[in-house]
Amino acid sequence: MAEQFDPHVLGRRGMSRARSGATSALRLLAADLRARRVASGVSIAVAAEKLDVHPTTIRRLEAAKHTFKPATVAHLLRVYGAAEPEVEDVLARLADANTPGWWHEYRDLLTAEQAERLDFESSASLIRGYAPGLVPDLLQTGDYTRALLAAQYPGEDRDRLGRRAELADRRKREAFDRERPLRYWCLIEHAALHRVVGGPEVMRGQLDHLNAIAADAASHIKVQVMPLTTQPHPMLASGAVEIVRFDHRYLADRLVVRGLHQSAATITDDIDAVRAFNRAMDSACLAAPRPTTAIPSPLTRGGER
Repeated sequence: MAEQFDPHVLGRRGMSRARSGATSALRLLAADLRARRVASGVSIAVAAEKLDVHPTTIRRLEAAKHTFKPATVAHLLRVYGAAEPEVEDVLARLADANTPGWWHEYRDLLTAEQAERLDFESSASLIRGYAPGLVPDLLQTGDYTRALLAAQYPGEDRDRLGRRAELADRRKREAFDRERPLRYWCLIEHAALHRVVGGPEVMRGQLDHLNAIAADAASHIKVQVMPLTTQPHPMLASGAVEIVRFDHRYLADRLVVRGLHQSAATITDDIDAVRAFNRAMDSACLAAPRPTTAIPSPLTRGGER
Protein backbone atom coordinates (compact mmCIF):
# COMPACT_ATOMS: atom_id res chain seq x y z
CA MET A 1 0.00 0.00 0.00
CA ALA A 2 1.29 3.46 -0.87
CA GLU A 3 2.54 5.51 2.03
CA GLN A 4 0.19 8.33 3.01
CA PHE A 5 1.24 11.91 3.50
CA ASP A 6 1.10 11.78 7.27
CA PRO A 7 3.55 14.02 9.16
CA HIS A 8 3.29 11.86 12.28
CA VAL A 9 4.30 8.73 10.40
CA LEU A 10 7.05 10.46 8.44
CA GLY A 11 8.53 11.94 11.56
CA ARG A 12 8.91 8.57 13.24
CA ARG A 13 10.71 6.76 10.44
CA GLY A 14 14.30 5.79 11.04
CA MET A 15 17.20 6.90 8.89
CA SER A 16 20.52 5.32 8.04
CA ARG A 17 23.64 7.27 7.21
CA ALA A 18 26.36 7.04 4.65
CA ARG A 19 28.03 9.76 2.63
CA SER A 20 30.38 9.97 -0.31
CA GLY A 21 30.73 11.81 -3.57
CA ALA A 22 29.34 8.95 -5.64
CA THR A 23 25.93 8.95 -7.26
CA SER A 24 23.01 7.47 -5.40
CA ALA A 25 23.03 4.44 -7.72
CA LEU A 26 26.69 3.72 -6.93
CA ARG A 27 26.03 4.18 -3.22
CA LEU A 28 23.32 1.55 -3.42
CA LEU A 29 25.62 -0.79 -5.30
CA ALA A 30 28.35 -0.34 -2.69
CA ALA A 31 25.91 -1.04 0.13
CA ASP A 32 24.68 -4.12 -1.69
CA LEU A 33 28.23 -5.45 -2.02
CA ARG A 34 28.84 -4.97 1.66
CA ALA A 35 25.56 -6.69 2.60
CA ARG A 36 26.45 -9.65 0.38
CA ARG A 37 29.92 -9.95 1.92
CA VAL A 38 28.56 -9.86 5.45
CA ALA A 39 25.81 -12.36 4.64
CA SER A 40 28.36 -14.75 3.12
CA GLY A 41 30.57 -14.59 6.21
CA VAL A 42 33.59 -13.35 4.27
CA SER A 43 35.75 -10.88 6.18
CA ILE A 44 37.25 -7.77 4.58
CA ALA A 45 40.69 -9.34 4.96
CA VAL A 46 39.67 -12.50 3.13
CA ALA A 47 37.90 -10.54 0.37
CA ALA A 48 41.04 -8.44 -0.08
CA GLU A 49 43.21 -11.56 -0.22
CA LYS A 50 40.97 -13.14 -2.86
CA LEU A 51 41.17 -9.96 -4.91
CA ASP A 52 44.89 -9.50 -4.20
CA VAL A 53 44.37 -5.95 -2.97
CA HIS A 54 44.84 -4.10 0.32
CA PRO A 55 41.84 -4.31 2.73
CA THR A 56 41.50 -0.55 2.39
CA THR A 57 40.43 -1.08 -1.20
CA ILE A 58 37.50 -3.24 -0.08
CA ARG A 59 36.51 -0.69 2.56
CA ARG A 60 36.63 2.15 0.03
CA LEU A 61 34.63 0.07 -2.45
CA GLU A 62 31.95 -0.59 0.14
CA ALA A 63 31.86 3.13 0.94
CA ALA A 64 31.44 4.03 -2.77
CA LYS A 65 34.78 5.82 -2.67
CA HIS A 66 36.59 3.55 -5.12
CA THR A 67 36.12 3.00 -8.85
CA PHE A 68 33.78 0.12 -9.61
CA LYS A 69 35.40 -2.05 -12.28
CA PRO A 70 33.05 -4.74 -13.64
CA ALA A 71 35.71 -7.45 -13.37
CA THR A 72 36.38 -6.56 -9.72
CA VAL A 73 32.69 -6.54 -8.84
CA ALA A 74 32.09 -9.86 -10.61
CA HIS A 75 35.07 -11.46 -8.83
CA LEU A 76 33.83 -10.29 -5.42
CA LEU A 77 30.30 -11.49 -6.08
CA ARG A 78 31.58 -14.97 -6.92
CA VAL A 79 33.72 -14.96 -3.78
CA TYR A 80 30.53 -14.17 -1.86
CA GLY A 81 28.78 -17.13 -3.49
CA ALA A 82 26.46 -15.22 -5.83
CA ALA A 83 24.90 -17.26 -8.64
CA GLU A 84 25.69 -16.22 -12.21
CA PRO A 85 22.26 -14.62 -12.84
CA GLU A 86 22.83 -12.45 -9.75
CA VAL A 87 26.27 -11.48 -11.02
CA GLU A 88 24.82 -10.49 -14.37
CA ASP A 89 22.06 -8.49 -12.65
CA VAL A 90 24.53 -6.54 -10.53
CA LEU A 91 26.79 -5.88 -13.52
CA ALA A 92 23.77 -4.55 -15.44
CA ARG A 93 23.00 -2.24 -12.52
CA LEU A 94 26.62 -1.13 -12.50
CA ALA A 95 26.40 -0.27 -16.20
CA ASP A 96 23.22 1.74 -15.54
CA ALA A 97 24.85 3.48 -12.57
CA ASN A 98 27.76 4.54 -14.75
CA THR A 99 25.44 6.02 -17.36
CA PRO A 100 25.33 9.83 -17.00
CA GLY A 101 22.09 11.19 -15.57
CA TRP A 102 19.62 13.19 -17.68
CA TRP A 103 21.10 16.41 -16.29
CA HIS A 104 24.51 15.63 -17.78
CA GLU A 105 23.71 17.58 -20.95
CA TYR A 106 23.24 20.69 -18.77
CA ARG A 107 26.46 20.20 -16.79
CA ASP A 108 27.85 23.53 -18.00
CA LEU A 109 25.03 25.23 -16.04
CA LEU A 110 25.34 23.16 -12.88
CA THR A 111 27.63 23.31 -9.89
CA ALA A 112 28.64 20.02 -8.25
CA GLU A 113 26.11 20.71 -5.49
CA GLN A 114 23.28 21.26 -7.97
CA ALA A 115 24.17 18.07 -9.86
CA GLU A 116 24.20 16.16 -6.56
CA ARG A 117 20.73 17.53 -5.71
CA LEU A 118 19.38 16.42 -9.08
CA ASP A 119 20.90 12.98 -8.60
CA PHE A 120 19.19 12.60 -5.22
CA GLU A 121 15.95 14.04 -6.58
CA SER A 122 15.95 11.53 -9.43
CA SER A 123 16.33 8.62 -6.99
CA ALA A 124 13.96 9.95 -4.33
CA SER A 125 10.53 8.56 -3.59
CA LEU A 126 9.42 11.50 -1.45
CA ILE A 127 10.60 15.05 -0.91
CA ARG A 128 9.27 17.28 1.82
CA GLY A 129 9.91 20.96 1.26
CA TYR A 130 9.57 24.26 3.08
CA ALA A 131 9.37 27.43 1.03
CA PRO A 132 9.35 30.65 3.05
CA GLY A 133 10.00 33.23 0.33
CA LEU A 134 9.33 31.86 -3.16
CA VAL A 135 7.27 29.18 -4.86
CA PRO A 136 9.55 26.09 -4.85
CA ASP A 137 11.31 25.09 -8.07
CA LEU A 138 9.24 21.99 -8.77
CA LEU A 139 5.95 23.87 -8.48
CA GLN A 140 6.80 26.92 -10.56
CA THR A 141 5.13 27.68 -13.85
CA GLY A 142 7.43 28.31 -16.81
CA ASP A 143 6.70 32.06 -16.73
CA TYR A 144 7.45 32.27 -13.00
CA THR A 145 10.72 30.38 -13.51
CA ARG A 146 11.86 32.57 -16.39
CA ALA A 147 11.12 35.76 -14.45
CA LEU A 148 13.02 34.43 -11.46
CA LEU A 149 16.01 33.28 -13.53
CA ALA A 150 16.33 36.74 -15.07
CA ALA A 151 16.63 38.18 -11.56
CA GLN A 152 18.99 35.45 -10.31
CA TYR A 153 21.36 35.60 -13.31
CA PRO A 154 21.26 39.24 -14.47
CA GLY A 155 24.55 38.97 -16.39
CA GLU A 156 23.63 35.99 -18.56
CA ASP A 157 22.60 36.20 -22.19
CA ARG A 158 19.23 35.10 -23.54
CA ASP A 159 20.45 31.73 -24.82
CA ARG A 160 21.93 30.69 -21.50
CA LEU A 161 18.85 31.83 -19.58
CA GLY A 162 16.75 29.87 -22.07
CA ARG A 163 18.76 26.74 -21.34
CA ARG A 164 18.30 27.26 -17.61
CA ALA A 165 14.54 27.49 -18.14
CA GLU A 166 14.72 24.34 -20.29
CA LEU A 167 16.61 22.59 -17.49
CA ALA A 168 13.92 23.65 -14.98
CA ASP A 169 11.15 22.26 -17.21
CA ARG A 170 13.05 19.04 -17.79
CA ARG A 171 13.57 18.68 -14.04
CA LYS A 172 9.82 18.79 -13.40
CA ARG A 173 9.12 16.23 -16.10
CA GLU A 174 11.82 13.89 -14.79
CA ALA A 175 10.35 14.16 -11.27
CA PHE A 176 6.64 13.81 -11.97
CA ASP A 177 6.33 12.06 -15.34
CA ARG A 178 8.48 9.02 -14.56
CA GLU A 179 7.20 5.48 -14.04
CA ARG A 180 7.06 5.98 -10.26
CA PRO A 181 6.45 9.71 -9.88
CA LEU A 182 8.13 11.61 -7.10
CA ARG A 183 5.76 12.35 -4.22
CA TYR A 184 6.30 15.97 -3.31
CA TRP A 185 4.86 17.61 -0.23
CA CYS A 186 5.58 21.27 0.32
CA LEU A 187 4.71 23.82 2.97
CA ILE A 188 4.68 27.33 1.51
CA GLU A 189 4.48 30.45 3.59
CA HIS A 190 1.64 32.70 2.41
CA ALA A 191 4.23 35.48 2.36
CA ALA A 192 5.87 33.71 -0.62
CA LEU A 193 2.69 34.25 -2.63
CA HIS A 194 2.78 37.96 -1.84
CA ARG A 195 6.15 38.25 -3.56
CA VAL A 196 5.29 39.35 -7.09
CA VAL A 197 7.56 37.56 -9.57
CA GLY A 198 7.19 38.55 -13.21
CA GLY A 199 4.11 40.76 -12.72
CA PRO A 200 0.41 40.21 -11.95
CA GLU A 201 -0.28 38.03 -15.00
CA VAL A 202 2.56 35.64 -14.15
CA MET A 203 1.38 35.46 -10.55
CA ARG A 204 -2.18 34.73 -11.61
CA GLY A 205 -0.93 31.84 -13.70
CA GLN A 206 1.21 30.61 -10.81
CA LEU A 207 -1.71 30.70 -8.37
CA ASP A 208 -3.96 28.91 -10.86
CA HIS A 209 -1.29 26.22 -11.15
CA LEU A 210 -1.10 25.76 -7.37
CA ASN A 211 -4.88 25.68 -7.11
CA ALA A 212 -5.08 23.00 -9.80
CA ILE A 213 -2.66 20.89 -7.76
CA ALA A 214 -4.66 21.43 -4.56
CA ALA A 215 -7.89 20.45 -6.32
CA ASP A 216 -6.47 17.18 -7.65
CA ALA A 217 -6.94 14.63 -4.90
CA ALA A 218 -5.01 12.01 -6.90
CA SER A 219 -1.97 14.22 -7.42
CA HIS A 220 1.44 13.07 -6.19
CA ILE A 221 1.96 16.66 -5.09
CA LYS A 222 0.61 18.04 -1.84
CA VAL A 223 0.76 21.74 -1.04
CA GLN A 224 0.01 23.46 2.24
CA VAL A 225 0.02 27.23 2.59
CA MET A 226 0.77 28.62 6.03
CA PRO A 227 -1.45 31.66 6.78
CA LEU A 228 0.22 34.84 7.92
CA THR A 229 -2.03 34.83 10.99
CA THR A 230 -0.70 31.50 12.26
CA GLN A 231 1.33 31.57 15.46
CA PRO A 232 5.11 31.25 15.00
CA HIS A 233 6.17 27.68 14.19
CA PRO A 234 9.60 25.94 14.28
CA MET A 235 10.29 26.20 10.54
CA LEU A 236 10.24 29.99 10.69
CA ALA A 237 13.82 29.80 11.97
CA SER A 238 14.87 28.13 8.71
CA GLY A 239 15.35 29.14 5.12
CA ALA A 240 14.20 27.00 2.19
CA VAL A 241 14.85 23.31 2.87
CA GLU A 242 14.07 19.90 1.45
CA ILE A 243 14.12 16.50 3.13
CA VAL A 244 14.79 13.83 0.52
CA ARG A 245 13.66 10.27 1.16
CA PHE A 246 14.44 7.11 -0.78
CA ASP A 247 12.69 3.76 -0.85
CA HIS A 248 15.92 1.84 -0.42
CA ARG A 249 16.96 1.15 3.15
CA TYR A 250 20.63 1.46 2.26
CA LEU A 251 20.26 5.09 1.20
CA ALA A 252 19.91 7.61 4.01
CA ASP A 253 17.55 10.58 4.00
CA ARG A 254 19.19 13.81 2.90
CA LEU A 255 18.57 17.28 4.21
CA VAL A 256 19.10 20.03 1.63
CA VAL A 257 19.37 23.54 3.05
CA ARG A 258 19.31 26.14 0.31
CA GLY A 259 21.55 29.19 0.20
CA LEU A 260 21.82 32.31 -1.95
CA HIS A 261 24.77 30.73 -3.75
CA GLN A 262 25.08 27.00 -4.39
CA SER A 263 28.38 26.90 -2.50
CA ALA A 264 26.42 28.12 0.53
CA ALA A 265 23.91 25.27 0.24
CA THR A 266 24.26 22.24 2.49
CA ILE A 267 23.46 18.62 1.74
CA THR A 268 23.76 16.35 4.74
CA ASP A 269 22.64 12.94 5.92
CA ASP A 270 23.43 13.74 9.55
CA ILE A 271 20.73 11.82 11.39
CA ASP A 272 20.28 14.42 14.13
CA ALA A 273 19.87 17.23 11.61
CA VAL A 274 17.40 15.25 9.52
CA ARG A 275 15.38 14.32 12.59
CA ALA A 276 15.33 17.90 13.86
CA PHE A 277 14.00 19.20 10.56
CA ASN A 278 11.48 16.37 10.29
CA ARG A 279 10.11 17.24 13.73
CA ALA A 280 9.96 20.94 12.90
CA MET A 281 8.28 20.20 9.59
CA ASP A 282 5.72 17.92 11.26
CA SER A 283 4.86 20.59 13.79
CA ALA A 284 4.50 23.29 11.15
CA CYS A 285 2.43 21.13 8.80
CA LEU A 286 0.02 20.26 11.60
CA ALA A 287 -0.53 23.98 12.20
CA ALA A 288 -1.28 24.68 8.53
CA PRO A 289 -4.55 24.09 6.62
CA ARG A 290 -4.83 20.67 4.99
CA PRO A 291 -3.34 20.14 1.51
CA THR A 292 -6.80 20.06 -0.10
CA THR A 293 -7.51 23.63 1.04
CA ALA A 294 -7.77 26.18 -1.77
CA ILE A 295 -4.66 28.29 -2.21
CA PRO A 296 -5.36 31.73 -0.66
CA SER A 297 -4.92 34.74 -2.92
CA PRO A 298 -2.18 37.23 -2.08
CA LEU A 299 -3.20 40.63 -0.84
CA THR A 300 -0.48 42.66 -2.52
CA ARG A 301 -1.58 45.05 -5.24
CA GLY A 302 0.68 43.46 -7.83
CA GLY A 303 -0.76 40.01 -7.31
CA GLU A 304 -4.44 40.85 -6.91
CA ARG A 305 -6.71 38.65 -8.95
